[in-house]
Amino acid sequence: MTEIRIPFRDIDMHGHMHNAAYYAHAEAALGHLWRHRPKADAGIVYFVRKSACTFSSGLAYDDPARLAVSVTRIGATSVSFAVVISSAGRTVADVEFVWVAVDAASRQPVNLPAEIRDWLKPFQA
Repeated sequence: MTEIRIPFRDIDMHGHMHNAAYYAHAEAALGHLWRHRPKADAGIVYFVRKSACTFSSGLAYDDPARLAVSVTRIGATSVSFAVVISSAGRTVADVEFVWVAVDAASRQPVNLPAEIRDWLKPFQA
């Protein structure tokens, strides 16, 4: 769970948060979770295979926002994350990311390490 206030830099000329800023904040929340993973994935990098965002309502300057990250699917070579962005008790956006594990040298997909799979399981929704 990450809590933020919407900064002025993310606001467009209509007073709403830019669409791209939803992704940026969702990726930052996911990064906060990911930094606590076990370091069992040496030689593996993760590429974004898919990202999608469904907007329910907009955010404005200084609105409080809560970003909740969960794991929606653990595949052989990929993991899917959901980031629910809410404010004042209502969902404002649902962001989805699918990451694929690849060998850092060959850039070919590889299986998720067992330690990473085990660490991700408690975060499954």
